[in-house]
Order: sequence, then structure tokens, then C-alpha cells
Amino acid sequence: MNPIKNALKSLSVTTTNVIIALIFFIITAKISNPAFFGKVAILQLLEVVTSAFFYFIPGQIITREISYLYARKEITKEVVGKFLSLPFLVLPIFLILLFFPDYVKLAIPYLLLYLLNSVMVAIMIGMDMFTESAITGNSFLVIRWGIAIIAVLYHNIYLFVEIWTLGGILSVSMNYTFISKKVGLVLPTPDFAFLFRHFREGLPVYLSSSASFLSSQGDRVTTAYLLGSYYLGIYQFSALVAGVPSMILGALNNVLLPTASFYKALGKDEKKMSSLSFRLLSLLTFLVVIISIPIGEIVIIHFFPNYKEGLDVFVLLLISSTLPFPIGSLMYFIIAFKRNLRPFLILSTLNGSLVLLTSYLLIPRIGIMGGAISQVIVATISSLFIIFYSIRTSVFSTGRKEIVLLSLLPIVGIYEAMDPPFLDFLLILLILLVFKMFRIITKEDVKIIEDFLPRGLKFVSKILSKLLT
Repeated sequence: MNPIKNALKSLSVTTTNVIIALIFFIITAKISNPAFFGKVAILQLLEVVTSAFFYFIPGQIITREISYLYARKEITKEVVGKFLSLPFLVLPIFLILLFFPDYVKLAIPYLLLYLLNSVMVAIMIGMDMFTESAITGNSFLVIRWGIAIIAVLYHNIYLFVEIWTLGGILSVSMNYTFISKKVGLVLPTPDFAFLFRHFREGLPVYLSSSASFLSSQGDRVTTAYLLGSYYLGIYQFSALVAGVPSMILGALNNVLLPTASFYKALGKDEKKMSSLSFRLLSLLTFLVVIISIPIGEIVIIHFFPNYKEGLDVFVLLLISSTLPFPIGSLMYFIIAFKRNLRPFLILSTLNGSLVLLTSYLLIPRIGIMGGAISQVIVATISSLFIIFYSIRTSVFSTGRKEIVLLSLLPIVGIYEAMDPPFLDFLLILLILLVFKMFRIITKEDVKIIEDFLPRGLKFVSKILSKLLT
């Protein structure tokens, strides 16, 4: 289980997504309007609803359990089949969507495939099948954004849903083939005692995910309700562009949980794993945030002038979604190390309530900017909670290095919100200087990183050693 190689494979999917989606949105922005984009946003919202409410055994729990079994060489096709039965048991719940508009009804098969594919990917990454999941993910994205341009040309949302469904069929078929080759021919075999046991264990995560829907999507729902599909389109577009950096960093998150679970099963030191990951991710996050904001502003101004109204929203959403990334990554260690997850339900409920309250208070007064401010509030509260809880449960410790990085996070956020882009280069130099002065990354850390680097990337360790140690 090599975290760096796996991160690169996962990153390939993210890169494909960013490139193809950018082409898709450029074409859509030129030949369509925010109202059509708003319908696409509703379909994406349904994906989030499916993950938040219909994924009764969270993917994090599935991946963790599979990783533990894989590390101990105890994985069987029977266990895999039990997890694969989950989406089929959930199928009747999708019938709720029959009460919605026609294009939403048409999306029911796609959403079932989306859920099934999510379970398959959770199983695959738990078995270190990042290469296979990358092949499938890239294939699906070509259909999702590439071929779907045909539907945009015809301004046909129904054709759009049908193309996405075709992509879902292909993705599920490929993943099923890969899994069967790994463990043998797998059949979904419901085992209610097995599923209920894992449902009960993962219940805090499930309920937290459901509550997190309100905190992550409540601003979209409120915008759609109060301002209509036009402003939802502008807001969602700003959110999508702002979400690109966190998508790129998210490729690393896909690796953290199975890797931490795998090495925890082998008895590796917990705090050393979380500390090194936090420090490396902090460096990457600082660089990504500082570079992404001016690039995103240029992209919106020059390629999507109809969406310039959401420029300030884009900046705040990028900060709120990307800057807390190193802190949010600690959540995966909390899950991997099997700490109590119930407190996160309280946090998610609080965040969901806050985002709805602040959105309803702010959006009527300052428009879509109110939704972005809500996300900043939620990100701040979540980060403080995760820091406190990870320290309390001995998943993470705060020495001088960690305190320095935690202090830098809000400073960089405030600086970028003020938007003085001409000083961004100096800020990058300052970040590198802080890392070197406080020896945030040591030679021992670089040696650990070097052991995981592929042969063609060994030069990265030399760069890190010269710049930071």
C-alpha cells in the first residue's frame, strides 16, 4: 500500500475531471444559460443527496474494514458480496423521486448506479486497487463531461441524463469485472446481521454525512428557494470552480483512509502517521490556495464573463473548501484508528443548522455572498472541533511545528480574502521560509517520503531537502 503512488493514480482521475469539465463548462457557458446550468446543478445535487442519505453504510467504514482484512490477508468474496448487496436493498427509497419533475424521475437508474459504483470504489481502494479505479474513473468522466456536450448542444436535459446513465453502466460493469478478477466471481448476497452490525458501527458517520448535507448544500438549497435557478446557476458555477483545488487535494484523501487503516492493522505508530501527513498536506494546501485564486479569477473573467457576478463568492468558497484540508484530513485518521465517532453527529447537526440559519438571514440581504459567508463559518467551526477531538483521542499531537501551521492557516485565509494578488509570490516565499526556519519537514521525514516515491520522482525528495530542511 504505497500512498504516494496511489495518490498519483487518484490524481489522474481528478486531473481528467478538471480538464474535461473545464471544456464542458466553457462550451456550456457559451451556448447555454445559467437556467440550464441550474438543472445540471440539480442533478449534481441529487448525487450529493444519494451519498448523504442513501449510503447507509458509509464508504469510509467499508474501506476501513476491507483495508484491515486486506492487510491481514483475510479478504474473501463473501465479504465483498455482502457489501455489494447494500445498493439493491436501498433501491425502493429511490422511488421518492417519482414525485419530482420528469428529468429527475429519469435520473433514478443513474443514481442507483452512482450508489453501486461508490460502494465498489470503496471496496477497491480498500484492496489497493487504485490503478483499476483510476481506469474506470477516467472512462466515466469522458462520458460524463465529454459526450454530454452533445446534450448541451441540443439544450436537452433528458439526453443529458441518459448519457450520464450510460456512463454509470460502463463504470459499474468495469468495476465489477476488476473486483471479480481480484477475489473471484462476486454476487450480491444480503446478510442482514452483517450489514446491520456495520450500519450500527457507522451510524454516527452516516448521520453526520446526512447532517453535513445541510452544511455543505444548504446554501445551494436556500439560494434556489430564495433567488431561483438563475442565481443558483451562478452560485453553483462559482462553487464548482472554487472546488477544483479541493478536488485535487481530495485525491490525497482517497489514499489516507485505506493507507492509515492498512498500516494501523500492521501496528504502525498512529501519531507519527497523522503528524507527517498533516505537515505535508499543510504545505501543499498553502501552495494550492495561493496559486489557485488568481488562476480561478482569470479563468472566470476571460472564459465565463456571464458568471463574473460570482467572483467574490468564488474566492470565499475556495478558501472555505480548501484551506481547512489538512485539519479535515485528521478525520480519516480518527476513522482509521477506530475512535468514537458519535461527537461528529453533534458537530454536523450544529453546522447544518448554522448554515441554514445564516443563509436565510444573509442571502436576502446580500445575495449569494451570504451563502459563501455561511460556508466560511461552518469551515471554521468544523476545523476547531476536529483539532480538539483529534488531540483528545490521541490521534494527533500539537508540538511547536503543528502550532505554527495551525496559526498560519487563518492568516493565509484572511490575506487571500483581502485579495492582493500582486503579493502572492511573496507569500509563497514566506511560507517556504517558515517551513525552513521551524524545520517543519525534517530529513527523517524526507527519507520516509523518498522510500515511497516512484523511481521517476526521486528528485522530489532532493527538492524538499534543499528547500525545507
